[in-house]
Amino acid sequence: MIDDRGPVVHQALLIHRLVELRRGNGLTQEKVARSLEWSHAKLMRYEGGIQVLPKADLDALLDLYGVLGSGRGRKLQEIGRKARDKPWWYPHRHALTTEERHYVGLEMGAARIRQCAPTLVPGLLRTRDYAHALCSMVDPDGEVDRLVDVLMGRQGMMLTRNPVPEQVYVLDEAVLRRVVGGPGAPGVMVRQLHHLVERSASVQLRIIPEEAGLHFGALGGFTLFDFDEGLPPVLHTEHQGRAVASKKEEDVQAYGEAFDRLVEEHALDSRRSLALIEHHARRLQDRTNAAAPGGRAEAHANSVETSAGAGEDPGVSAGGLLAVSEPRPPPSFSAGFGAEVGSE
Repeated sequence: MIDDRGPVVHQALLIHRLVELRRGNGLTQEKVARSLEWSHAKLMRYEGGIQVLPKADLDALLDLYGVLGSGRGRKLQEIGRKARDKPWWYPHRHALTTEERHYVGLEMGAARIRQCAPTLVPGLLRTRDYAHALCSMVDPDGEVDRLVDVLMGRQGMMLTRNPVPEQVYVLDEAVLRRVVGGPGAPGVMVRQLHHLVERSASVQLRIIPEEAGLHFGALGGFTLFDFDEGLPPVLHTEHQGRAVASKKEEDVQAYGEAFDRLVEEHALDSRRSLALIEHHARRLQDRTNAAAPGGRAEAHANSVETSAGAGEDPGVSAGGLLAVSEPRPPPSFSAGFGAEVGSE
């Protein structure tokens, strides 16, 4: 099977294994640095994931740890080579910040992704039009098309990964009501809602209804990345337009437990969540039809037909859809473990 986890996660895996080897040999960072005539700071940069290990320095470490030329050493050399590979998004690197590049790298190599989205549709679930509307609002004079292309590339890579990582998304109902694209382009949001329905066949979507009231996710979005092969999970939190990464066990555990509570105590089950998304899609479509010239009669007919065939009411409260123009949305990226990739 092709290992397509990408250079960021391979770099993290390499560091994890090298630290294990150093400790297994009873060596401190200071002793390793002295033995190789390196500065202590240089080894700290390598083990901290700040700098990618060149082949020569990796071989020097493997030799010192007594595994150079062994099967274990060759495996680590292969991991090191993959850590130095240029990622798929390398041609677009100038359109992304360092933090964004790291986030995409973690996403590419995660075995499981759990995300709470209180304000906007998660990046991996956005349509091109929805993403374009957001990027145009955030940076109207920037490289909007390139940023959207990167997002579409992220989605494509995720769909073709083998195996595809488990993905669980918890969305606040406000995400479904917020008409991204504005009143002048309601079709953007209609298509986005239909896309969520389609994606629910391959990812787990859970909606927190308005009636649930205040919940932990309302304090800010967050993402939990879980990895294979003993790598620690990484938490990304979003607050006041900034995303912060943490590998601290207490942080990851606290947010993991909070995510579980959102799923178990606040969110609708998968079937009712899907019904709620479909409800908002129908309602927005009806309003769009009614606003069109000569469309009121057709919208009324559609509404009657929908009500007759809907079966179960998903329990959505009455009221108009929100057409809110948010300030700059919090970035959907942030730095995690691993150093800058694509360098030697």
